[in-house]
Amino acid sequence: MIMARKLVAADNPHDAIFASRRGTCLSPNSVRRQWREARADTDLAWVSPHTFRKTVATLIKKETDTKSAAAQLGHSSEEVTATYYIAKPAQAPDVSDILERLGTDRRRRPTPALPNDAQG
Repeated sequence: MIMARKLVAADNPHDAIFASRRGTCLSPNSVRRQWREARADTDLAWVSPHTFRKTVATLIKKETDTKSAAAQLGHSSEEVTATYYIAKPAQAPDVSDILERLGTDRRRRPTPALPNDAQG
């Protein structure tokens, strides 16, 4: 689809795939409007330009690193990219083997948990 779009895109100095008919850059408002129209009557209402940015950041981080993802998005801080754009794993790591040890040695008395304020 991208290749087909590129073939019919107007000539422009940046070789942009989604340029205006005159070959100029699309304004963010135009992109949002066109995206709303394109997803009308679909179940894609949840997909926004921010969703695309998060997807790009997550894929780049997965293949390279957070620094590269931040650079692609134009962020000066990797912290912003990591906090708001890179998807966190939906599932916790499997630590069942550790948790199974809680009940294996019944002769030892468990160490009582400290109150939250005493844990520091």
